[in-house]
Amino acid sequence: MVKPSYYKTKQQDMILKYLISKKNQHITVNMIAEFLEKQGTPVGVTTIYRHLDKLVEQGELQKYIIDGVTSACFQYIGDETHCHEHFHLKCENCGTLIHLECGYMKDLYTHVLNHHAFDINSFKTVFYGLCRSCSDKKNHTEAL
Repeated sequence: MVKPSYYKTKQQDMILKYLISKKNQHITVNMIAEFLEKQGTPVGVTTIYRHLDKLVEQGELQKYIIDGVTSACFQYIGDETHCHEHFHLKCENCGTLIHLECGYMKDLYTHVLNHHAFDINSFKTVFYGLCRSCSDKKNHTEAL
């Protein structure tokens, strides 16, 4: 795939380097804006969105819109295309989004397809609950 070229700014380079350094995480525009602010290079969220959209078009980022309520998040994938092959877990308390790459989920996918004639879109499938940290905090609070 030929990637279109366009003028790159220092801020765009900083955004890309930040995304690469966090490639195993989902990053929001607000997280990027906070990072740039701390680096002494504030950039407006509209500008950040425009740059991220270009990176998505070029295939360097994956964009996730999980529930239509929370902000979109992005993940650097570079030339990797495996990112669409898993489900997600979202903490209802802290908002953490976790990639769930588990053989049991493939079994679930196959079962639903074979026994219920339904092809699950794993890219858009999200299970909601509490992450370990929030669950531990909740259990600790309830024990008091």
